[in-house]
Amino acid sequence: MSESATAPQWADSSRGHGRWIERLIGIGLLRRPLFFQARQLIIRTAERNGIPWRKRRSELRDAAAPLLTESRDDGLVPPAYYQARFHAYEKGNLCWQAAAEAEQATDAMALRIWPNEQLSPLQAQNRLRDAIHAVVEPLLGDPIEEVLDLGCSVGISTQALARWLNDRADQRRLKRPRLMGLDLSAEMLAVARVRDRNSLISEWLHAAAEHSALPSDQFDLISLQFVCHELPQHATRAVVKEAARLLKPGGVLVMVDQDPDSSVLKNLPAAIATLLKSTEPYIEEYFSLDMSATLMQAGFRDLRITACDPRHRVIACLR
Repeated sequence: MSESATAPQWADSSRGHGRWIERLIGIGLLRRPLFFQARQLIIRTAERNGIPWRKRRSELRDAAAPLLTESRDDGLVPPAYYQARFHAYEKGNLCWQAAAEAEQATDAMALRIWPNEQLSPLQAQNRLRDAIHAVVEPLLGDPIEEVLDLGCSVGISTQALARWLNDRADQRRLKRPRLMGLDLSAEMLAVARVRDRNSLISEWLHAAAEHSALPSDQFDLISLQFVCHELPQHATRAVVKEAARLLKPGGVLVMVDQDPDSSVLKNLPAAIATLLKSTEPYIEEYFSLDMSATLMQAGFRDLRITACDPRHRVIACLR
């Protein structure tokens, strides 16, 4: 199976709109103002839509700080690509600010999907997660015993998986699965522990998704949500290969990310596209990667590629 979608032009630095955006964000004097404007736009929009961005940031930071030591593997050295400037954070995801704002940013992202509907952040999140899980369901067997969320961030996708899979197991009168969240940021994991008040998740693991050191053939389901657009292509290939190693034969991989064929993304206004590209250093590599071929080369089969909303797609496949 090969992908027919073409990348949004603004993401392609070799031509047209994308070339001018690349030149603009390459000007050092403009980079910091662009980052600042991107952050302010996100925060203002979120708070206008009922997301208490700054208040929640303080709450999460204060509650998570005492949990940092137990969330960190001091021997883990983050790969160089993970230390790039992400989302207008000078230290990328390796900082408290990124960790304490990830929940709010994820809620804001969900609201942007349906801008013309009057949804609460929770309603938007539930609609997004339900659409993702609906694509995965036909591939799942019984029982589902071990589940891994790679690049789990602060655990939003992990907890959504847990709630869905627990309900699914209860309906079938099966044992609930054991879920694990893995991330490169100890700060993100500390916030995940705070957010996991009901202890839905069995373990939060500080590790690299491409070198997890977990046993082979362990998991029935692996989730990789909103991660690959933040990776260079070589890292995406390594993560997919590691997922294939970790899955049991017949296990399911579900990937969720930006849809290269989305008309909404292709038609972003120039100013928004510039701000987005200035805070996503690997977005061009993401859109130019043939994900179907990458998955099949890693040994996956029966790929199902489905748009789950106007901006994102789900790829579900079997090992």
